[in-house]
Formats: sequence, structure tokens, C-alpha cells
Amino acid sequence: MKWLTVFTLVMFLPSAVSEMSHSPDEVNEGEQFTALIDTEEDVVTVTFYVCTLEDPYTCYKPVEQDRKDTVNGRFEFTYEVKNDDYPGYKYELEKEDNSTEKIPASEYSYYEGMKVVKMGDDYYFKVNIKSQDSEDESLLYAPSIISSISILIIIVLTGRR
Repeated sequence: MKWLTVFTLVMFLPSAVSEMSHSPDEVNEGEQFTALIDTEEDVVTVTFYVCTLEDPYTCYKPVEQDRKDTVNGRFEFTYEVKNDDYPGYKYELEKEDNSTEKIPASEYSYYEGMKVVKMGDDYYFKVNIKSQDSEDESLLYAPSIISSISILIIIVLTGRR
């Protein structure tokens, strides 16, 4: 049983350590969202692309950030939502060996709590637009499944002593 617990913890550790998300989850016109991504040490620059995913389809000038401008390898980008904007975004990571990686890689890749949509030949993380009749955001925090499982494992491990 002890080995099963350790194996489970090891399997969830990489997902818990690295992070990729945007906040807030839903935005209105004039509001901003911040997209962030933690990267490995071999990534030297990250380029952030934003496009509207519905009519009128528009792509905006990409923003590039060097590793030296990050805090502990966390790249952060802020975007202000415009009128009739249905934003989606993607990253392009440039590594030390001059290779590149696009994130999200495909529509079927799993990124916890994030929806991936295809536009043309590329894939984007979709940012939800608040509906006109939606209620105000709830003030309760909803932890992710990985955080919940990690906390449960820590409680189990500390309770066995």
C-alpha cells in the first residue's frame, strides 16, 4: 500500500509543479486576462499569440518574452479583451537548440481546466466570454483535481506516523 501511495504521488508531481493557465476564466469586453506558463530551463523565449476565434477573425501582433525577463521561469502575458472579441491564445516556445514547440499541440491534448479549439492549422486555448445574463462570479474557490489529490495524499502520509 505504501508503494502505491508513493507511485501515485510521483505520477501527479510533474503536473502539480508545472502550471499553465489563464485568469480569470471568463471575461467581458474591456477586461483583461493573464495567461501564464512555467517552462523547462532549456526554453529561452516564449511568443504569445492571440486571435479571435469567431467572426470577425483577427490575429493580433505576437508578444515575445525572454527567459531573463521572467520570475523563476514563469512567463506571463496580459491581454485586454476588445469589442466583439472571442479570444484564444497559444504559445510558441523556442529552446536553446533553436527548436520550437507549439502549445497547445493539438485539439486532443489535455490541459486541466482549459478548452482547446482549432482555428485553421493551429490550436488555441479558448477564453470564455461572460454571457449577458450570467450571475456574478462565485467567491468560493474550486481547487483542481490534482491539487485535491495531492492534499489528500499528504494527509494520508502524515496520518500514518
